[in-house]
Amino acid sequence: MGTIACSVILNRAAKTLFDETGVRWAPDELLDYLNAGIAAVIAAKPDAGSVSEPFELAAGSRQEIPPEFSQFLGLTHNLGADGDTPGKAIRQIERNELDHSNPDWHTAAGAAVLHFAHDKRLPRVFWTYPNATGWVELQGVKRPDPVAGPEYELPIDDLFESPLHNWVVAYAYAKSSKSGDMNRSGAYMTLFANALGLKSQLQFSFAPTDPDVAAKTGTDV
Repeated sequence: MGTIACSVILNRAAKTLFDETGVRWAPDELLDYLNAGIAAVIAAKPDAGSVSEPFELAAGSRQEIPPEFSQFLGLTHNLGADGDTPGKAIRQIERNELDHSNPDWHTAAGAAVLHFAHDKRLPRVFWTYPNATGWVELQGVKRPDPVAGPEYELPIDDLFESPLHNWVVAYAYAKSSKSGDMNRSGAYMTLFANALGLKSQLQFSFAPTDPDVAAKTGTDV
């Protein structure tokens, strides 16, 4: 969560565009560009939107992250029936391990969740073992609500102020059909991309990784 008002980014963008009075680009239009930029940052760098918060378990082993989340990162521990009582830690396990050791694990019941399993091909779904009721601590990538006005604080870290400025300016220039403005748009979009890293280096590797597996393969966790 940021500490600066979104107006700081929008006013800076307006100055860059030589349109501080909002004649060519209305303030609401620049705000729309800013919201699009925030979404782009989180898509490129999931850690910008990562949160850890209570999650109420559904019946059965199959669980799905809330609609405001875009990616599952893991579970840390049980939170009891009230969602506020720290309990047993939860470890990740490979689903095929459970399939081999206990083919009926999807119907196994218990007082608390001991393991979770996840498939990177299904980013919104995970499984818990054994089946339990109550709450757990969920880690995931959460999409912030759109910024409703320039007076609101930036919903992601302040360190993204400059990349977001470049995004807003790039989108504003892209509105124009003039070749000069399109060139400027491309230049500012390049600055935005460079600030976040090349596409091949973007942080799409945030799906949960078993520390034990990572230790065997030498993969960073």
